[in-house]
Amino acid sequence: MPTTWIARFASFKIGDEEILHAELRFGDVSLAGADLLIGADFFLSHRIYVASSQHKLYFTYNGGPVFDLTRPHASPSGSPDDRAAPASATAAHAAGAPMAADTVKADVSRLDQPTDAAGFARRGMASAARHDYEAALRDLTQACELAPTEATFFYQRGMVRWQNRQADLALADFDQAIKLNPDGADARVARASLRASRHDPPESLIVDLDAADRALPKEADLHEQIGRLYEHAGQPAAAVVQYSKWIDSHPHDDPRMPRTLNARCWAGALTGQALGRALADCNNALKMRPNTAAFFDSRGLVYLRQSNYDKAIADYDVALHLRPETAWSLYGRGLAKLHKGMKTEGQADIDAALALEPKIAEEARKHGIT
Repeated sequence: MPTTWIARFASFKIGDEEILHAELRFGDVSLAGADLLIGADFFLSHRIYVASSQHKLYFTYNGGPVFDLTRPHASPSGSPDDRAAPASATAAHAAGAPMAADTVKADVSRLDQPTDAAGFARRGMASAARHDYEAALRDLTQACELAPTEATFFYQRGMVRWQNRQADLALADFDQAIKLNPDGADARVARASLRASRHDPPESLIVDLDAADRALPKEADLHEQIGRLYEHAGQPAAAVVQYSKWIDSHPHDDPRMPRTLNARCWAGALTGQALGRALADCNNALKMRPNTAAFFDSRGLVYLRQSNYDKAIADYDVALHLRPETAWSLYGRGLAKLHKGMKTEGQADIDAALALEPKIAEEARKHGIT
């Protein structure tokens, strides 16, 4: 890692916006042809519009710290006056005048005060991104009260409540969002995800997943998440359909592609059907990301289902070398060894798998893996 330092600069200016006495991190860092790296804190505190055709970036201040290094600091002179905001600072900044970085932090509650539900929701989600859940929930509750028939605001508040470990309240918000908009796929998937995390009955997930799938276009990113939730609910065949929608509508070089190909390989192996495609998926995933334990584990299950026990054992050996004590790899290798007549070694692997995951044999039997 390159060495960096934090220092206070008298002035920082981009376009017409100037911030006085800003603390910035700097160092001898290669940016691969770029002149400046703008951090997430800047984007969270501004509304950003990228005009690609003009090669320009437009932004206006949205509230919150512009450069938040999350560390206390003293003023260069040690004078308390250097940290105090002038009475007219907020109005001056709104008119385009310079504003001190510390003033930004102090005046966020008064700056750019929302006047409608959408404004409160935007500010609430910006606060949530900064993990200021108390402020986020205040604003999102205001949005819900101002627009009680807008499902989006209840969904957003539900997500923040879930992040803030208020699962019951989050579920109530998702319920209300779906009541207001039964075709809202985001709220449907969120409610199914929350129920999955609480180990609710699988049937409670499937209703939402089916509805979300019907409401979404084929190319929607959510199909990948829906696939994982179908798999969690014990529906691998439905998961394969969702993964296929995602894979067919995303470029081959998408960084998520290896993971999703592996997910379809695994789900296909669980069904025991279309094993040729499942094997191709695992092979392609391994080409993109070699030496990934989960991918060898999935391909091992495909080989096991194809009764190719030598190749199954070889893949499980690699998977366990990369990630020891993986229950499914141990269990699959144990079954392959038993099929080859290696009773002692096979039973030892199965016992080790059961010690790690006592219900793995029951889960395997549900999919006909015995």
